[in-house]
Amino acid sequence: MPCSVTAILRATLAFGRVACLALVVGSALSPAGILTAQAQTTAGPIETRKPADWNAALGAIERQLRDPRMDDEGFVALRASLDRLRVAATEERDQFKQAATAAQTQLDALGPAPAAGQPRESAAVADSRRQLSARLQAMQDGVKQSELALARIVALQDQVADEARQQFTRQLIYRGASPFSPVFWHDGLADIVAAAQEVRAAPQAWLEADGDRRAGSTTLMQMAVVALLAVVLVIPAQRWLHRHYGVRPDTSDPSPVRRTVAAFTELMNRTAMPLAVLWAVYGVVAGNGWAGGMVGTMLQALLQALSLALLAYGLVYAILAPNNSAWAVIQLPQPQRDSLLRRVAVFVIGIVLLSILVVPSRSPDFGGAGRDLVIAAVALFLVLVNLGFADPRLWRQLGEDLRPLRLLTGAVFALNLVALAAILLGYYSAAAFLSFALLGSALALAAYSVVRTAIRDGLNNLADSPDSRFRSLRQPLGLSGPMSTTTQIFLGLLVDVVLFFLLLIALALAWGMSGATLVAYTLELFYGVTIGPVTISLGNILGAIVVLVVGVGITRLLSGGLNTRLEQQSGIDPGVRNSMVTGLTYAGYLLAGVAAIGAVGLDLSNLAIIAGALSVGIGFGLQNIVNNFVSGLILLIERPVKVGDWVVVGDREGYVRRINVRSTEIETFPRASVIIPNSDLISSPVMNWTHRNRLGRVDINIGLAYGTDVEKARDVLLECLSKHPDILSIPAPMVVFRDFGDSALMFALRGFIADVERRMMIESDLRFAIYKACNANGIEIPYAQSDVHLADIDRLEKMAMALAGNKKPAAD
Repeated sequence: MPCSVTAILRATLAFGRVACLALVVGSALSPAGILTAQAQTTAGPIETRKPADWNAALGAIERQLRDPRMDDEGFVALRASLDRLRVAATEERDQFKQAATAAQTQLDALGPAPAAGQPRESAAVADSRRQLSARLQAMQDGVKQSELALARIVALQDQVADEARQQFTRQLIYRGASPFSPVFWHDGLADIVAAAQEVRAAPQAWLEADGDRRAGSTTLMQMAVVALLAVVLVIPAQRWLHRHYGVRPDTSDPSPVRRTVAAFTELMNRTAMPLAVLWAVYGVVAGNGWAGGMVGTMLQALLQALSLALLAYGLVYAILAPNNSAWAVIQLPQPQRDSLLRRVAVFVIGIVLLSILVVPSRSPDFGGAGRDLVIAAVALFLVLVNLGFADPRLWRQLGEDLRPLRLLTGAVFALNLVALAAILLGYYSAAAFLSFALLGSALALAAYSVVRTAIRDGLNNLADSPDSRFRSLRQPLGLSGPMSTTTQIFLGLLVDVVLFFLLLIALALAWGMSGATLVAYTLELFYGVTIGPVTISLGNILGAIVVLVVGVGITRLLSGGLNTRLEQQSGIDPGVRNSMVTGLTYAGYLLAGVAAIGAVGLDLSNLAIIAGALSVGIGFGLQNIVNNFVSGLILLIERPVKVGDWVVVGDREGYVRRINVRSTEIETFPRASVIIPNSDLISSPVMNWTHRNRLGRVDINIGLAYGTDVEKARDVLLECLSKHPDILSIPAPMVVFRDFGDSALMFALRGFIADVERRMMIESDLRFAIYKACNANGIEIPYAQSDVHLADIDRLEKMAMALAGNKKPAAD
């Protein structure tokens, strides 16, 4: 059986359903959604409910699976039904488990039943014990039945996947009639003409159908609301994006960052936002029950084709910027750019017309010959489009930096030649599959490249902030200075992981994986994959990440707000402010980590066991780290040193700039950073010049010559101290006669200053003043000198005189 055109066009949902949330909203407004909500609200407590009867639903699916007429859409519907049943069974099992745990807790509170020979318990307690035991047994039975249903559902999902895979393989290797055979064209056209009559009657039957759907006036009203929201929200958003981040005609030489951001803006305005509006309208139509029958199928096919067309249109305009070539992300010569634009226009028009022309193939009674002809037409159109886009003549003039793009287009061109050969040989399904997969992959890779480049450039701009547009985004994130390299790498890696995951989804859909299969795999990861005794749940992991990120964000906001508030209040020491902010940050991070562990579903008792086991390792290998961590907490609480203090640790002297968990950063006077473990600041002597206040004392030692009038010298030196504006009068400055030196009288000048950080400058000023005052008052400041006493000086004198007169000295 050849694959239907529905299966080929269904994969375009990977690129079109940007507004899948609108479908959820539309479904919520539909009668089915309302009935589901009513069923949920009217359901009684789990303790009084009986387990659901899964046999009827699963038996119906098993019967459908044995139907030999099952096609691609049938497999998709079965997979979707199984997914819904799996979600319902999982929720019921969890509810029964919670109820069983609650009943067991109440039984434990009653204690064990009295043994034989012991006093009987009261009638009320015995009755409660019987009721709780019966309830516990019923809940445990419900858990078992739900788990049995889950096992059957998983087995049926695997069976559906196997059957769909086998049918898909049969479709790919199916060989139809030769395109050179007249019978192929005669029978195919006859089937199309016969199905066209049914298509013409479809609108009337659609309007007269009495299905479970809302009134047409209500649907039109909701569509009008969506259109009004589009006018009020989407159009202003497009204008704002274009005005701030779009192409600027007055800029002739934009930077690469601005070009990629403008390309992303064009893609959003020309593709994402229009698609959001279109699918929101379709969500209202489908949610109200008006998307059934052949008309609904035609409408969905048209929207899928429009999605693909808008994506191609938006990508080309975003990358080539035909209205302003200076803003093009890929610079192509004018002839090649015009040729590529014409081919995109042909593709856009052709894919929309093709979606209308293949509508007759949606009829259940459509003949096999007609189906072969439609699939051949679709495959030929896609092959020609791919060959046009991958034409080597368009890309041969690209630079070496875009050499991978040239290689990619060459590979796509060669593979489409293979698809063209498959059409000529009659393998229409294989050709359609290959050509559409290549087209979808090319569009997905192009969109991925544009979005990734724009986001990475935006992150770099946000980090360096050369553009004023990003400054408003930096302040809420606490980025007063340049973003650290670690933060840039982390954010870039996060963007790459998310975009690569979306790219894999798009490629999987393009290469034949159905949306229902993707949903099933996602649900399986979301609800947990059991490996031995461990269950890995993507939902719990994502929830823990969200809790951690939100907790860290709230902590950053609170600590930043506290820091700003304390800065505005005068009289608060910077070290005290830093200790308060750091303590709040550590406490917030700790609470966020504990909340994330709880969200991921880990048992804290197990963590206690693990912590006990790790304590041995901590005692040996991690004791220094733990010691430094505890020392850091002590520094924050006792505050022997604070941020901004002038400290001396051993032979290292400087200002405390940061107190971290493990170490403290000290900036020396030559502007070198010294990282000192916190334990050294606790266990070693530390001299802190600014521990309690900034009051300090200057000490200047000076030696005066022997014979100096010491009374006069004291007055002169004391006057130098008193006249300096930074020397405090209380405590009074003093001059101390310290000692009789070997060659000088030793004096010491001592004066107190308000800011000890100016000590060196004040001492320098005082030395200048002292030197000047001593010279003015005739006070001698001696330099170091020594007297040398020589024995036999007379004999040495005679020898020197003899040598000067060239006479031999007389013998002594």
